[in-house]
Amino acid sequence: MQNVISIKSTSTLEDIDSYYTELYRYIKQDATVHVSLPKELKKHYLGLVPALIQLVCTWVRYENSGKLLLSISTNANADEIDELYENELIYPIAALVWNKNEVWDKSGHVNLRSLLRDKNREVTGKMKSVKAFKGYKLPLIVSDHIAGAHLPIFETSNDFKNEEEIKDSLRPAVNEMLNYILSLKSEHNAVLNDLKKVTFELMKNTFEWGRTDEDNVVLDPNLRGVLFKFYKNRRKTLVDDFQGHPGVVSYLNNKTLKENTQGELYFLELSVFDSGVGLIEKYKSLNPSTNLTDVEIVKTCMIKHNTSARGLEKEDKGIGLDRVLKTLNKKGFLRIKTGTVCLYRDLIASNYLELEKGDVAKMELFDWKKESNSKYTSFPAATGSVITILYPLATQEE
Repeated sequence: MQNVISIKSTSTLEDIDSYYTELYRYIKQDATVHVSLPKELKKHYLGLVPALIQLVCTWVRYENSGKLLLSISTNANADEIDELYENELIYPIAALVWNKNEVWDKSGHVNLRSLLRDKNREVTGKMKSVKAFKGYKLPLIVSDHIAGAHLPIFETSNDFKNEEEIKDSLRPAVNEMLNYILSLKSEHNAVLNDLKKVTFELMKNTFEWGRTDEDNVVLDPNLRGVLFKFYKNRRKTLVDDFQGHPGVVSYLNNKTLKENTQGELYFLELSVFDSGVGLIEKYKSLNPSTNLTDVEIVKTCMIKHNTSARGLEKEDKGIGLDRVLKTLNKKGFLRIKTGTVCLYRDLIASNYLELEKGDVAKMELFDWKKESNSKYTSFPAATGSVITILYPLATQEE
């Protein structure tokens, strides 16, 4: 087939930049473009999967997006399909394109929906039960365009759950994964409390802002979710992976992050994503007279009460991202990609500071490429928002 963006099995975050360049070249030509996914991802690169999901969401919103192509035999057996779905990309992207672009074999001639339907239902059922997946991963993904695809952990058809309900639902899977990684048999209440706060605030944001466009029209298709990934890796390996990003390297080298006897760091990677219009466009639609830059809009959204509104149970909605920063203070790392910006903050090096409404200049967010808090890169526009968090599971005072 012509005009195919082929996602490599060895993809890195830098490769995703080149995929965006390729996509926008086709968009400029008004050409039909297809996307091909690999059977597996060979690099367990921090933040890679949600970044690739966002790329595909951007492609789907293009009116001439074509077919999603998978490298799987049209007569694949159940074991082959199970192996394919171990690739964290497959389910969310297949669910996203299920009704619009649909899922095809590598040639683009054979539709795979009937082959994959039962597996998709199995994955959905497992997520509704909040069961950990092979490899100690926990995807919790909502496909708004598919009837009955909401997840009871987060929401009914109309309402969002409260924090304690979410915590209670997360507890069995989180304890199972953490006990495996940390070789302990205990309740991880401190971690659960932090996960509860972050997951509640970020998923509630997708429920409130990630389901409609700038004109408040429901998006179809639409994908929202959180990906938990628990793992351990040698500090040196992680540092080597991020040599092109000094800010990340500095975070990983911080002695606050405690190694085990094998020189490994224990992390939870938590990413929340949506395929909506993103923080920037949503803010502009609500504040049409704003003269803020894209970066200033993101900073504004991170400050308590700057996005205040009334909605669910009449509570103040302007505390979410500020509360996330506060929860990660002195231990976490946050990366946010939305619209034309990609920013990060190391909450060990740059501690949380509660800012007054309007103190945008004091909000520290650093450019992903330039490592600067004052000079920023304008990236090709990405659909929706992705927030990826590194949460260390073992820390010590310096």
